[in-house]
Amino acid sequence: MTLKYLVKEISKNADWYAKKFNVTVDKEFAALNLVKEIGQFAEARLIEQGISTKKLDDVAAKDRMTQELVDIIALAIINADLYDIDIQKALQEKWLNKTGS
Repeated sequence: MTLKYLVKEISKNADWYAKKFNVTVDKEFAALNLVKEIGQFAEARLIEQGISTKKLDDVAAKDRMTQELVDIIALAIINADLYDIDIQKALQEKWLNKTGS
């Protein structure tokens, strides 16, 4: 599985989501949902650390963190696609072709 494949499939899934829930997945929708998912990941981390009023066992807490992190990655890809950013090229240049940031 390549990153280009993931971008294509995640974008198709966004189109499906838009039709199913009668929403427009535009730049504003994608950006705001990315922020929402980051907040949900933070909440999952608090649960995992046992410092939240919500309680889950270790397996369920890790699963919740995993699901929220997957949402963050997918929404980052959707945002990149909406802004016509070649995310593979950008990752290569920012993270792989350097020894530091």
